[in-house]
Amino acid sequence: MDWNFEIEAAPRGQTTLQPRKVGDKETTVSVFVPDRVILATKCGKVTLSEWLPKEGRWMMLAAGEQPVAWQLWPEHPSISHIPDIQIKGAA
Repeated sequence: MDWNFEIEAAPRGQTTLQPRKVGDKETTVSVFVPDRVILATKCGKVTLSEWLPKEGRWMMLAAGEQPVAWQLWPEHPSISHIPDIQIKGAA
């Protein structure tokens, strides 16, 4: 993966409507679902992060601190994408 230096292009997440049951009533609520990203900071650290919309900042960074670069957080390769591995000594 390559670092992206366009911080404004970093995915932050999206707001979705989700059903909820409150007492006997069904309702729909708006829920923010953050995207996970890897951030590089000006002090040389690399960290997993996600956007905190209520605070207007990235998780693991102080208010007003901006990352210098970002990458997408990779998804786990599902079993269907993992090649067969021959185990030594297996029948």
